[in-house]
Amino acid sequence: MSENKKRIIQFDALRVIAAFAVALLHTSAQRYYESFPSAEWDARNLYDSIVRWAVPIFIMISGAFFLDSNKRINTKSLFSKYITRLLFIYVFWSIVYYVYIFWGKMSLFTLTTELIKGPYHFWFLKTLIGLYILVPLLRVIAADIKIERYFLALSIVVAFVVPMFLPFLSDFSTNLVKEQLPLYLMNTLSCYVCYFVLGHYLRNTVIKKNIKTVIYILGILSIVAVCVLTKMLSQRDGEPNYIFYKAYNLFTLLEAVALFIFVKDIKISPKYHQFIINASKISLGIYILHPFVMFLLSDFFQFNSASFNPLYFIPVYALLLFVLSFIATYVLIRIPILRKLVT
Repeated sequence: MSENKKRIIQFDALRVIAAFAVALLHTSAQRYYESFPSAEWDARNLYDSIVRWAVPIFIMISGAFFLDSNKRINTKSLFSKYITRLLFIYVFWSIVYYVYIFWGKMSLFTLTTELIKGPYHFWFLKTLIGLYILVPLLRVIAADIKIERYFLALSIVVAFVVPMFLPFLSDFSTNLVKEQLPLYLMNTLSCYVCYFVLGHYLRNTVIKKNIKTVIYILGILSIVAVCVLTKMLSQRDGEPNYIFYKAYNLFTLLEAVALFIFVKDIKISPKYHQFIINASKISLGIYILHPFVMFLLSDFFQFNSASFNPLYFIPVYALLLFVLSFIATYVLIRIPILRKLVT
């Protein structure tokens, strides 16, 4: 990996890639239900299947740094610097989103409830806060390679392998999940903790070339599997079934691991470092703002990913969201009072 002072440039590149992937993911999700079944839905399923690794990659990068034994971090700084910042971001942008979307359309009580829930994509911020709270415990696990490997093996079985079989059990799986909700939630939590620890493990592990090749092949095949299985289950159910889009799906894990390892090994020319670093620093702002840009384009210009043939226009529209969100974030960081709310 290439070091740029205290930065690892490959991880900066991964953040930028993941930020665009999230924009593509949410672009694909537009009209996901309304368009089923149709060629448009097939296009949305295709692009959505390609980028399910986006948020797991963000989490893996965070784990790679927060669990690093060389990074000095204590409980006080964890809460005062990192968790508090995320809470401010969460509250501020939730207010912005819901004042724009719901002002005058619902009671103050309902609006307050929605503010607590946050915009749909803010689940990531809540997950990140939870992971940060666990950092002191996870650093103990990550400090011992044997314990870390045991933890990852156990997490992968519980959070990824077992849930793989539930979608094929139809109604039985639905009832099982409802009856075992605490276990289901534990699986969901375990998967994000696993991604967090896995980021640290992969950062510090040298993988043989032949094993990398196998991982890359499995990553590519996983994208194909998600796309095909999602269509199969959706046709079976007569409605979109997105269970294989979930972060706790084994295919998503394989995709994320393959991309993480691939980008980690890329040699990036120093002439691109500063641009990548600058883009990486505002990747959080891009994540926060891109749905808002999407709302504005739809409300004021009646413009969305279905304005042209979705098969080719979905990635174009996602790129437009990414660029506009990039520009908006770049402007906001020039305003001192808002800088810490987008970076």
